[in-house]
Amino acid sequence: MMEINNYSEPIPDYGKAIDGATSVDALRTAIEPFKLIANDALTVANAMLRSDWNDFKKGLKSERRGKFAGIPWTERYGAILLPTVMLMVGMTASKFMVPWGVAYIRHKEFGHIKEADGVATWNKP
Repeated sequence: MMEINNYSEPIPDYGKAIDGATSVDALRTAIEPFKLIANDALTVANAMLRSDWNDFKKGLKSERRGKFAGIPWTERYGAILLPTVMLMVGMTASKFMVPWGVAYIRHKEFGHIKEADGVATWNKP
C-alpha cells in the first residue's frame, strides 16, 4: 500500500506513469500503485475498452501541450488526468506552500479525507 509522509510528492510520478502507458492495460497497471489517492482514475481506466486507447492518448497529448481536449474527453477521462484527492490536496499544498504530503496529512486529520480499504475519498463539502 502507498505510504504518504510529510515529504510525499506523488503527482510528478503519477504524471510520468500515465504518460508512459502504451495501452489500456498498461494504464491500469500504471495507476494501480496510486490507488490510495487515485481510485477514481483507476475506476475510469478499468471501464475503458482497448478501442478507447487512441481517443484517450490523443486527448492526453493535447492536454499536455496546454490545449483543452474538449468537454466530452474531460467528462470521460478527466479523473485520470486529475484524480480528485490528488487535485484537492494539491490545491491546498499550493495555497499554503507546503509539501503535498503535509497537506494530505492535515486534510486527513481534519476528516476531509477518509481512508478505507486502501482507498482515500474526499469528504470536504
